[in-house]
Amino acid sequence: MDPSPSDSAESLGPPALLFLAMKQNLPAPLFLLTGAISALLPLCSEAEGPFAPLEKLIAAAETNPKIPGGSVRVVEDQEIVFDHYFGTFSADSNFHWDDQTVVAIASISKSITATLVAVLVGEEIISFDDPIAKYLPEYGELKLATSGTTVRSPTIAECLSHTAGFTGGTISSLPRNSPVRRGDQADVARHIAEQGLAAQPGSKYAYSFRGYAAVARVIEVVTQQPIAEVLQTKLLDPLSMTETTFTPGVALSRRHPLFADRTEGRSDEDVAAQIERFRARSGSFVNVAGSLTSTPNDLQRFLQFHIDQGRVGDQQIVPPAVLAKLYETQPAAKKYGLGFSLRASGIVGHGGATGTTAQVDLESGRMLIIFTQAGAANARPLTARAIRIVFP
Repeated sequence: MDPSPSDSAESLGPPALLFLAMKQNLPAPLFLLTGAISALLPLCSEAEGPFAPLEKLIAAAETNPKIPGGSVRVVEDQEIVFDHYFGTFSADSNFHWDDQTVVAIASISKSITATLVAVLVGEEIISFDDPIAKYLPEYGELKLATSGTTVRSPTIAECLSHTAGFTGGTISSLPRNSPVRRGDQADVARHIAEQGLAAQPGSKYAYSFRGYAAVARVIEVVTQQPIAEVLQTKLLDPLSMTETTFTPGVALSRRHPLFADRTEGRSDEDVAAQIERFRARSGSFVNVAGSLTSTPNDLQRFLQFHIDQGRVGDQQIVPPAVLAKLYETQPAAKKYGLGFSLRASGIVGHGGATGTTAQVDLESGRMLIIFTQAGAANARPLTARAIRIVFP
């Protein structure tokens, strides 16, 4: 929030004193006049565009046919200081990108899932160091896929840091007939265990959805609730993240770049039926590593939660020491914690394959949230350079 203006002239700098003197027709000493002009120069320069580099970058993105549309938000001290929306949902879409647009945030979902785990750790329901086999017996019989050698169960922390030993890869790389595409949480977790490991747990980093699928099933077992419901009650509701979900309904689908064109001109009933048909074909498995949809407002609340060390208002949702574990570099993981990519000087966050990124400086409170649905490679000229600009 903007600070309250001071009533004391002693707290004003030279530019303000000069303005006060001129307004009241008071003589201004030469030294004051000179000092005021000197002090004004950098202010004038800043007024011409503190975000000029970011604006130039967005202007370039607007002319890039590979990025039909998107949004860029910068937050400082809980205030939105830059918020720009541009383009359309797709190259031939009539829907313009605005502050109501909902997107698939892809792997930013990992940060949210890891934060849910921190909530449960804080409640002493589970521990980061718990082996998955403590809750899922099939993970007590793991073998290396190449040699058949028996290996120990990975821990929850290893699953969240991509060092569990699972084969790397995303769901999009799986064949259409994969059991992952038609099973539920229990089926998928069991299938992953049956496939074995590619490396000893804790020995190698391999980016994968598999560890998150195993952890999601653990959460269901210990809470006796579906993973989506646990996320809703334990994290999304307390943070008022009202438009973050694994299952966008009719209203959100109409504002989603991937679905809006298909809903245009159709009744709510028709769109609802279309959504149900899609879900029936997709199976019930919830990919907690990459299938959330969200908005800039919700992700701002999420990042602020981390700045506030797990506190919402007067409620401590997660003990600060537990939340801080998410930002610790894990053994065998380069610049990756538990669900968060780690940058220099306390900057943490995550990107997404759809062309999204959410980054926060935990010390200064500065945030950067970028949404596109152009794909990570196509959006990289915008996302990567914006990160360097906002966090120099």
